[in-house]
Amino acid sequence: MSGHTPAFPPRHKGEIPTAQLLAKASRSLLDVWSEEMFRGPGTALDVLGQRLIIFSSPAAIEAVLVSQADVFATKPAQLSKLLAPLMGKGLFIAEGAGWQARRPLTEGAMASAKHGLDEVITAWVADWAARPDGAPIELMGAMQQASAHILLRLIFGAGVDAAAAAEIARLARAYRARISGPGLVTLMALPEPLVRLRLMGEAKRIHAAVEPMINQARKTGGGLVAALPGLPPEALRQEVISLFAMGHDALSGLLAAAWYLLAQAPEVEAALHAELASGDEDQPMTRAVLKEALRLYPPVPLMGRVAARRTEVAGQAVPQGSLAFIAPWLMHRHAAHWEAPDEFRPTRFLPGAPLPEPFTYLPFGLGPRHCLGEAFALHAAQAALASLAQRFRLESLPGHGASPSAGLTLSLAARLPMRLRRRCPGG
Repeated sequence: MSGHTPAFPPRHKGEIPTAQLLAKASRSLLDVWSEEMFRGPGTALDVLGQRLIIFSSPAAIEAVLVSQADVFATKPAQLSKLLAPLMGKGLFIAEGAGWQARRPLTEGAMASAKHGLDEVITAWVADWAARPDGAPIELMGAMQQASAHILLRLIFGAGVDAAAAAEIARLARAYRARISGPGLVTLMALPEPLVRLRLMGEAKRIHAAVEPMINQARKTGGGLVAALPGLPPEALRQEVISLFAMGHDALSGLLAAAWYLLAQAPEVEAALHAELASGDEDQPMTRAVLKEALRLYPPVPLMGRVAARRTEVAGQAVPQGSLAFIAPWLMHRHAAHWEAPDEFRPTRFLPGAPLPEPFTYLPFGLGPRHCLGEAFALHAAQAALASLAQRFRLESLPGHGASPSAGLTLSLAARLPMRLRRRCPGG
């Protein structure tokens, strides 16, 4: 099965001045990587007095995320500055004893909560079925709204309808717009009180929308909220918002990437349709499409950690206070570890294919701080894609393509208009 090369930003060659690098980072964190970085072991540089080390070898990634995870347990202060107005001390940005206390509680709740996924997907299928063949679909908005519905149903139980999901998705987009795109680097450099002042408006609107959902879920015993009975109200709000915010970006981004990639690769789309028609319950091609979508468009393209003390990583000295960065965007397209790294080739994840080299594939992170929603996101994405692709396909429109960019999370495009097509009469 031949490969297709989907959209990715152009790469500069060689080193560029710091000012130019910062200007690129302000536009998108995907724009900062040179062509040489996709072939080398990493680099180190000093930016505005801060030591930055980008690790791009499997041994270094293992050290930072696993064997020396205690040394690199703290995330950059800039991340907390941007997310604390929304999440407070939620799990994603929590540190130390707070993180150690909450992680097992939330992980256990994720495992035990009833997700109501079938009901949400059934409603999604019905919504598309009610539209005429050839109806316009704006992919990014559609996946964000559907993913919001899935996650809110998981978190709050059956009392969440599509209208509430649409409103929360809209509010989440507004907050995301404030912490991404042009001005991101400037925002991160501002004092924390100023950043909080700029972001609290959007954060409070999300808090106000979520509070009645939490109260209702506590009364009815629904969703993830019911599985976290011991958390005080403020801590519970922090956790559900953290889970929603990061889970929403991951799930909506994964589904959007999968539909976009299938529309670009007719051979892969035909293989997927054949698998779904065969009734193969394992759905290896469906899972492979999703895994390859995560390789090409990882939800969090850049992970940062702070060195708590001086150490050594893969033979490189790391001074205390250095910022260590691992870039799934870089590792997933690294020429030393992937054949035709920029091509869409789901066959690399089919049964019998060679497994990726350890610590080269990390769409949800690795080690003790890996994303605890990984299993649910993959399960939900597979169930949704399989159910919808049996009946529908999405068709690309001339003049409308992906334009990947990233702030804290990756976005395939601001908007991506497509056309909905039925696959069979009555489908």
